[in-house]
Amino acid sequence: MFSQVTIQDLVQWTGAKLSGLSSHMGFVGSISSDSRTFKPGEVFIAIRGEKFDGHQYIDEIVGKGALAVIGEKKPQPWNDSIPFLEVPSSLGAYVSIGRALRKKFRGKVLAVTGSAGKSSTKDMLGVLLGPDTLVSPKSFNNLLGVSKTLCLIQDNTRNLVLEMGMNGFGEIREMCENFQPEGGAITNIGDAHIGKLGGKEGIYRAKKELFDWLAQVEPQRGIALNLDDPLVVRAAREAFSKTVPPVSYSSKNSQADIFISDKAIDPESGALTLKLKTAGGELKANIPHFGVHHAHNLAAAVALARLAEVSWGDIEKRLSQVVPSESRGQISHLDGGIVLIDESYNSNPSALVSSLESVVLMNPDRRKLLVVGEMRELDRFSEALHREV
Repeated sequence: MFSQVTIQDLVQWTGAKLSGLSSHMGFVGSISSDSRTFKPGEVFIAIRGEKFDGHQYIDEIVGKGALAVIGEKKPQPWNDSIPFLEVPSSLGAYVSIGRALRKKFRGKVLAVTGSAGKSSTKDMLGVLLGPDTLVSPKSFNNLLGVSKTLCLIQDNTRNLVLEMGMNGFGEIREMCENFQPEGGAITNIGDAHIGKLGGKEGIYRAKKELFDWLAQVEPQRGIALNLDDPLVVRAAREAFSKTVPPVSYSSKNSQADIFISDKAIDPESGALTLKLKTAGGELKANIPHFGVHHAHNLAAAVALARLAEVSWGDIEKRLSQVVPSESRGQISHLDGGIVLIDESYNSNPSALVSSLESVVLMNPDRRKLLVVGEMRELDRFSEALHREV
């Protein structure tokens, strides 16, 4: 967290009722809502969820050396040597803290959403932006997760990359209003969460909320635009009437700012090789990601890096540092020449088809075994989409 943040700052930002030691003079080093990873000296926020309640762990956390506790109800009796910040909603308090830290931040803020590829694109972009970059850890992509990400900002952070997921309408808009990205990308609009949103048009509306925000925000860095996805192009046209031009990317349109001129799967290792034609010349990349779909993810990351004013030279140097996100196209080489491809994080129809198409490109003389789980959150579309795959 930023240095110089005090307990009194947290009280002001959250509107909390403070009890206990109110004259604490130290600074807040970090905030945690996970009792399993809590470290002495942190501020603990007791979050209520559907299947858990952080308030049950307050006594344990105090015993571990909490600097302060934020919660909806103070345990009785209470040790008044420890500040307790009582709030109507612990989640709301977390969001308020994240929003305040965003206002203090003076660096560049980019957001990534999409039906597939957003985590991989986010992590690739983090590498291309350079070492003073903070990206949403793992899949911290809902209101709570992005709030946690904001609490990780350090004094030397220069770039912030936020992953934004959604399960319904208004969620991306709410994150944008609180955390104010200046530029971003919708990687694609597919079938993920189709059961919750009533169809692909619903997914389109929910994802478009990012572009709607970026079209009116100041300062505006623009968007990375996937010309190969008609719904993403439609979202851009409907959201942006007059604005800075996007940085476009495509594997089909050679007039794109970033044109994927070649992509291939190594038949033995499974790694991806690709060439990108850009205004800065041809970029060649050999990345240890399985799946030709990662070519679009990398192109999106390059486009976003350009929006953040990263030079072509720095982008080219950093391409070799890109590694797969956990369980998203990770390649492992086992004894006996076995190649294990880990795409187990999640599944939706478009992502599964892309993975299967890439498997076909592997050495045809080698035996291939597929372990494929069911795709959930498809609701009434489930049977048809499973059959289509």
